[in-house]
Amino acid sequence: MDLIIIGNGILALSTAYKITKADPNINIKIIGPADQKGCASLAAAAMFNSFAEIDAGTINNATELKKFEFNKASTPLWKDLLSELSEESGLEINRGFGTFVINNHASDELEDRNFDAIIAALKQYKEPYDIINVKEIYNYKPSSAGRAARGMYIPSEGWVNPIQLIQAYIAILKTKQQVTFIDSYCKSIYFENNEIKYAELESGEKISGDNFLLSPGAAFTKIISNSNLTTTFPKVFYGIGCSLLLDTKSETLQNCIRTPNRGLACGVYSAPQSPTQTLIGASNLISPEPADYGRVTSVYTLLKSAMEQINTNYYAATIVKINIGWRPTSADTLPMIGKTSVSNLFVATGTKRDGLHCSPIISDYITAAITGKPDTINLDLYKPERKLVRFYTREEAIDISVNHTLNAAYQHDFVPSKDRMIDELKLHFRNQVTELHNQVGANDWGIPPELLSMYKYGHITADM
Repeated sequence: MDLIIIGNGILALSTAYKITKADPNINIKIIGPADQKGCASLAAAAMFNSFAEIDAGTINNATELKKFEFNKASTPLWKDLLSELSEESGLEINRGFGTFVINNHASDELEDRNFDAIIAALKQYKEPYDIINVKEIYNYKPSSAGRAARGMYIPSEGWVNPIQLIQAYIAILKTKQQVTFIDSYCKSIYFENNEIKYAELESGEKISGDNFLLSPGAAFTKIISNSNLTTTFPKVFYGIGCSLLLDTKSETLQNCIRTPNRGLACGVYSAPQSPTQTLIGASNLISPEPADYGRVTSVYTLLKSAMEQINTNYYAATIVKINIGWRPTSADTLPMIGKTSVSNLFVATGTKRDGLHCSPIISDYITAAITGKPDTINLDLYKPERKLVRFYTREEAIDISVNHTLNAAYQHDFVPSKDRMIDELKLHFRNQVTELHNQVGANDWGIPPELLSMYKYGHITADM
């Protein structure tokens, strides 16, 4: 069998790795630019967080609960996998386990509710955790105004240096005679008689094969638009994320320190990337187009948050790199994983910020599908060909949008006047979001809050 993998991010590489283990007779060609421009994982911490990602309401929403349990199932697979990859590649992979979740007052009460929701879920699932004295966190030295009132320690949730992880995958795959890397972007795929015949590169070269895995991250919709497929998929957008790699020397962390989710993103997080470097993240902007550079406001907010909420001594740190990654975000925010109605086409994208964390399970699932083995897990919710999954009610979505919009404002230096401004802003935001729901015909379902602008500017419509 000749397998063509379009994309060279974490899902593509981890699946190629698993397939070499499953069947050494499958020839694999991996198509993607060698510089991996825009690869979401390369701008990540990357955190193995499931409980720390919980919001108030996650456990009570059937779809979000399934997504959480999917993520949770991936966490225990990482310790052995990282040891295996490090040993096989001969490369160091900086990683660790034990995450501190802090509850400070840099935003508003939404953060308090999310912190409480994390504790409630830990108790419900009997997951070990400790309520801790935040003063005892190594190298946690926030400003007086940015200090946390509460904190917890989740020993099972950790982080990895994503650059070293991807380098390990590539190093291993390059030792396999069955694997070939093609340094190019895929322009399109050609469909005929219910199968894909070839992938066309930007140079015009055609790469034929027996099976095709389309895993190009946020470039998915661009490739589909250029192809002659009659099959329809949800659009995938660019979740543009910015993170900062700092040289923090003796102030480097020993563990991941993060806030709960807030302001339509994962809050402020910091994770050691080496004995002397710390990663700070991350911003998030959903866009129909990619961006090559970080926004000034994103860099400013990350630097300010790092110095005020993590360690004031970071004023003396130096910026090693400003990372940009394009998180593949589908039009309903859910992953797109599995076999399609096209006989030899498989898809793995739309994972937003969960692709690296869930890659062990996703790669097992795709490997089983390609090699004709039974499913390793039920991922029917994430089938690539689907109408958009509507998992919020109208009122839920409006409430979440209002709360997160105001919460995000606090993270960008918002200081309300000493009057009824907060109540008036909440009413203003509610009226705006309600009107948008009316305009797009979202009468009995709700727009995911992070996709409001995609609906507002017509990039997603109600009949998709």
